[in-house]
Amino acid sequence: MGLRLRREVNETVGMDQNQLKLDLEYITLARDLPEGDSLRTVLARLDDFAKTPDLHDRLEHYLTKRSYAKALLWLENPDSPHHP
Repeated sequence: MGLRLRREVNETVGMDQNQLKLDLEYITLARDLPEGDSLRTVLARLDDFAKTPDLHDRLEHYLTKRSYAKALLWLENPDSPHHP
C-alpha cells in the first residue's frame, strides 16, 4: 500500500481502527460475535462510525451502503480495487 494512502487511512480511522475491523469481521461472520454483544449493537457502532467527520470517501461509501465485506477489504488494503 502506498505510504500516503496508509497515512490517510490511519488519520481517518484513528484509534477506532481496531474496533472497526472487529465489527466488520463480526458482521461478515469472519469472527464469532463475543458473548454479550449482538448484531444490533455491532450495526449501531458501524452506523455511528459511518458518520465520522472526514472519513475517507470510499470507506464512508462502503459503510453507508452497508457493503461491509468491501469495507473490510478496503481497510486491509486501500490500494486494491474492491470488487469481491
